[in-house]
Amino acid sequence: MPTAILTLQYPKGLKGLPIATTSDITALRYFKRTVLEEWERKIAETKDAGEAILYRLEYQRLKAALNIFVPEEDTSSEEQA
Repeated sequence: MPTAILTLQYPKGLKGLPIATTSDITALRYFKRTVLEEWERKIAETKDAGEAILYRLEYQRLKAALNIFVPEEDTSSEEQA
């Protein structure tokens, strides 16, 4: 599985200035949930059909990418206990 990191940046120019970085899986999963919830809210709140289509496509792209880099919790070991 690819390793992902989360970086907090101060917006400055095109790249920003990094403040802190973490690879903590709990933080990454929280970030993933938050991002997807924001896109779900955008989809639900838009009144424009064209925007809704674009938002759904972006949501699906983000979800697929985040599922690769930030997998859900492994519950298989808990089920075996």
